[in-house]
Amino acid sequence: MGAYVTASVFRYDPEKDQEPRHEEYRVETDTDMSVLVLLDQIQKNIDPTLSFRSYCCGLQMCRSCLMKINGKKSFACITIVKPGERIVVEPASFPSLHLKDLVVAMADEQIGE
Repeated sequence: MGAYVTASVFRYDPEKDQEPRHEEYRVETDTDMSVLVLLDQIQKNIDPTLSFRSYCCGLQMCRSCLMKINGKKSFACITIVKPGERIVVEPASFPSLHLKDLVVAMADEQIGE
């Protein structure tokens, strides 16, 4: 190994934080991986408090992993990051829909079901 992916990840917990912030993580890897796998590695090995929707279809159909990656809306399950790259990961929706970190309200949650 020896190569890293650096991710600047949007963090905000409305119960604890006054303002949103970005936190930087370095994940050691020598292979390409999806942004979703990268976030999973961060959560499992570096920061278990990171919140995101980790269970998705992997085919862009469920839309649960839609995020803003390097400023563009994209699906974390199919967006590939390579060793040595630096990425910025943020929620894809309006700030009023943020629940925590990268988790945003989806249709049923918005109407309270």
